[in-house]
Amino acid sequence: MRPTVIVCICANVSDRTISEAVRSGCGSVDDITMKTGACSGCGQCRMHCQSEIDAHNTLIQVSEMSQQTV
Repeated sequence: MRPTVIVCICANVSDRTISEAVRSGCGSVDDITMKTGACSGCGQCRMHCQSEIDAHNTLIQVSEMSQQTV
């Protein structure tokens, strides 16, 4: 298992916490902020949060496409 990385130093939020928030339904950076506190300070983690959302959405789209072709 890879180590946990703090991506929001202002709110002490890890990459795993952000990933879990996205998987549990957070679909925007504002949603992640409300759930975890990330992106509520300096904003340096905003790009990471958006990347997590984008990656999750891509996985959902690929999964839906593969189910349609079966």
